[in-house]
Amino acid sequence: MKSPRIICCIALALFCIVQVSAQRISFDSSSTLIDVDAGSSGATIHLPAVAIKPEYPGGKEAWHKFLKDNVNIVVPFSNKAVPGTYSVMLHFVIMPDGRLSYIGADSNCGYGMEAEVIRCIKKSGNWKPAETSGGRKVAFTLRTIVLFVVEKNNVRVEFR
Repeated sequence: MKSPRIICCIALALFCIVQVSAQRISFDSSSTLIDVDAGSSGATIHLPAVAIKPEYPGGKEAWHKFLKDNVNIVVPFSNKAVPGTYSVMLHFVIMPDGRLSYIGADSNCGYGMEAEVIRCIKKSGNWKPAETSGGRKVAFTLRTIVLFVVEKNNVRVEFR
């Protein structure tokens, strides 16, 4: 009789073979970019081996200015946030055509802060996409942190 550990290993190996056969895998040897697309499940993995990272039009300073000008700092007050510093961590994917996708929060500070920054990111428009050393435009995941510093009568927004 075979041990349960061996049976589990065999089952896992068969499952992986079936899963891999349903995926499209491409490899760009010029920049070691690996792009895995799981087809109907919608899962996509992008390993960020790029020569040129994506950029907001005007660069990092323009991105911070856009957020500072568009984040509604009244949101924490209207949701009765207690004084403190809140790190709102977000991620989004810049697609090969420059549009944003898969915008989401990695934190849960509450008081509507994540939703407010996501709202702003959605209206930021297209970015310059990432490129491999071969010039191929690729999807790239960025993460950003927006700090809300809530004081008794004031809110400041800072960036990391």
